[in-house]
Amino acid sequence: MFENFSFTSYFIDKNIWKYLKNEILPYNNILIITGENSFNSIREKLFPLLEEKKYSIEKYHGECSYEHVDEILKNTLNKKFDLVLGIGGGKAIDTAKITAFKLGIDIFSIPTISSTCSATSALSVVYNNDGSFKEFFDFPSPPKKTFIDLETIKSAPEKYIWAGMGDTLAKFYEVRMKYEYVSSKNNGKTTYPNSLGKEISHLCKTVILENGVSAYFAEDINEEFKKVVLAIIVNTGMVSNLVEEFLNGAIAHSVFYGLTLLPSLEKEHLHGEVVAFGILVQLLLEGKKEEYKQLLPFYKKLSFPTKLSEVVKKDEFEKLEDKVLWAILAGPDIIDMEFNINKENLKETLFSL
Repeated sequence: MFENFSFTSYFIDKNIWKYLKNEILPYNNILIITGENSFNSIREKLFPLLEEKKYSIEKYHGECSYEHVDEILKNTLNKKFDLVLGIGGGKAIDTAKITAFKLGIDIFSIPTISSTCSATSALSVVYNNDGSFKEFFDFPSPPKKTFIDLETIKSAPEKYIWAGMGDTLAKFYEVRMKYEYVSSKNNGKTTYPNSLGKEISHLCKTVILENGVSAYFAEDINEEFKKVVLAIIVNTGMVSNLVEEFLNGAIAHSVFYGLTLLPSLEKEHLHGEVVAFGILVQLLLEGKKEEYKQLLPFYKKLSFPTKLSEVVKKDEFEKLEDKVLWAILAGPDIIDMEFNINKENLKETLFSL
């Protein structure tokens, strides 16, 4: 009967730094975990807020891995902190969340790009050092506070909000697929948080489809841009935190995690970009061809990939084809699901695109 839900308190504005200044007042020893480019984009705004604080800066280097977290903990072994500031994109913030959890202290997140919901979600995606997917790391609660600075996000390369829209779209299609599966197994019954998460997931789809093109091509920070940023960072994070772990991903994300076995994938493509392609794979495997067709005009307007050849190198894929297919099938989002997906129809679907 017991249920508990916590969500990050978020601040969004064209300039959030005055809010951050107020919120860090109770803290005196701050560990900042960030990427080089991310930190450079906000350092002039952040440093004045830290003048009366003790702080250390640890740079994130490429992957959210346990080895990297251990390195940060080793580097700061003799220092005491009461707050972690996770600044950057998804992997930097995921690294910061694990570090804060191991230290047993609060974390505030400051996304500098709008590409994932890491800033507000209660999990981290952990990779091996070679870039291949390892596992999920779940937390009792998400970051305590999230600060979304629209000017910072707008000044970032457009490819990040583009990829974020793909990742956000997937939340609706994947939650729906899993929700239907769970409901069928339980005579239509499910928990209230699952039902609430499913309803909010509709916004992950409608906000992106209705505002995505305008937001992407906007020269200034308009209302559509703000809505899309909120959908990517807040809506998706809220759904992720509400629904049980099993509902949090399906075929679209499994396609991405399997393809990370290809060395060039994450060097040349973004997470949400490949997940957007994975949505099409999922819809075809579900037999929802009409919905697949309905998405294609939107994909065309934003140049999302619609073919396997647009996300993988043919020779690289052929060398690792068997391993990739099995990795997709063994992905944590579908391995425990009784669904008619196997190596043969997966391969057929991938090559039909």
